[in-house]
Order: sequence, then C-alpha cells, then structure tokens
Amino acid sequence: MITHVRPNAAGDDTRSGTQLNVNGKYFIIKNLTRRTVNLGGFIPSITTNTYGRALTSYNLPAGAKAYVHTGSGRHYRDRTGAHHIYRGYARHVLLNTSTAKNPDLRLKRPGSRDNNTATGSITTCNWNTARDGITYTC
Repeated sequence: MITHVRPNAAGDDTRSGTQLNVNGKYFIIKNLTRRTVNLGGFIPSITTNTYGRALTSYNLPAGAKAYVHTGSGRHYRDRTGAHHIYRGYARHVLLNTSTAKNPDLRLKRPGSRDNNTATGSITTCNWNTARDGITYTC
C-alpha cells in the first residue's frame, strides 16, 4: 500500500529547461503481507495523466517499505532497511498541485491499465497542493 508521498521535491523543478532533483519526488509503499512480493508489473497510476510505466521486478520482503523514486538509479536497500526503487523517468511526473482528481495517485495490480479509472486499484493517495520538500501521509 502507498503510505507516503513527496510530490514536490525541495527547490526548483526546472532551471533553464533542465529537470532538477527528479529523484526528490517519490512515494513510499509498504508490503503489508507476510510474504515477499515481487513489485514487477504494479502500475503507479497518476490520475491527472497516463504515464503508465509499470514498476520493474523487485522483491520487497514482508513488512518492508520502499521509496519509489521518479528518476533513474540502481535499486538498493539502505542501512535503515528501507528499499529504494527507481522508475527511470527523466522528468517530473508527480504534480506539485494536483487538485483536479481524487485520488491523485493509485497503485494498481499487475495487468491493470493506466486509464484514470479505479479498476485494479489496491491503494490510493491524495495531496492537493504540495509544499516544497514535504512528505505527506496517505
């Protein structure tokens, strides 16, 4: 399930047409099951657009949490035990001001379509207008 979201990274999103701090935008998911779940194919569906890039294969242990970053990087587990997964976008996809739809973000089951409907949703999050660098609880 989605537990937190940071839709607005600290500082400017762009400068002179260059995307800045793409990995500063993320959402956090937690595996609430008693078994390892492979995240491959789960769809983070942003309801104001259709950026339907599924999560890549990654085994998230039972009870573990993962930061799902917008940009590129190597998946890893940090010293606190949190996992970090990267979606591979070169631009910001979580909107700073996202009041047009409710919820603003859905996590859908593998095989679901990113079509701005609730079909396949397992968890959601809404943040409305996000302040710079603030992480919101879902």
